[in-house]
Amino acid sequence: MIRTGALARKANVSKRTLQYYEQIGLLKPTVISENGYRHYDDRAAFRLQKILLLKSIGYTLQQIKQLLQSREDADEHEEWLNSLKQQIELMERQKEELSRKQYYLRSAIDILNLRGLSGMGDLLEIIEGLNDRPLVEGVVPAEFGDDPSITREEQDALAKLPVWGSDDERLEELLSLLRQASDMMPASPYSEEAQALAGRLDAQATELFGGDSKLLDTYWEWIRPQEGEQPAVIGLESELMDYVEKMIDFYRKRKEGGPDGKS
Repeated sequence: MIRTGALARKANVSKRTLQYYEQIGLLKPTVISENGYRHYDDRAAFRLQKILLLKSIGYTLQQIKQLLQSREDADEHEEWLNSLKQQIELMERQKEELSRKQYYLRSAIDILNLRGLSGMGDLLEIIEGLNDRPLVEGVVPAEFGDDPSITREEQDALAKLPVWGSDDERLEELLSLLRQASDMMPASPYSEEAQALAGRLDAQATELFGGDSKLLDTYWEWIRPQEGEQPAVIGLESELMDYVEKMIDFYRKRKEGGPDGKS
């Protein structure tokens, strides 16, 4: 048998911890001498190791107390197996919840980079709409429906597009260009400054879609929000999309040497 101080040193915990475990009925001394000294045998020391192990992997003291109440060895074995499996399932759920929160935080950063503080008001409503969508590799991927006109190759290309809230390095340049377009909106989309930006946006879009202009146009129409709807892509409201579309249409017509597309 060993006393409280020795057990505390052996288990690398404080004497106060052992006193608290005794107080809540989690770990009682094997013997209390007449002078009040607590003594613990090997069984009690082993029980403490169980407690510390379970505590280190996320069990609450109440959960540990319930688990250790089992008496029969066979029942205790099954109880431990079931409890440990349940703890793994709990950790998986917590991991998914944490990943989702990280995704929302990254999305908030993207919104700030794109629209500044003016875009934060809509973020909560958008997030609520994403809560029921599955998280895949840390992001909520875009959904494009089951359009029969889209080939498997085109579906694969769409799945590889950068997703808001991801750590995709391509997002930084795209967000920067869209933020510039958003800041430029009070001005004409046909100005030289706007057309210089349109060229960079067009090059970025062409690269993202592997030069498939038809797929790019289809995607653009897919994500265009209908009246009264939230944007399919966070931060891309219809006003910004209309402005960018005018910029790029005019840029392409000038590039091709055709008539301008001013309206």
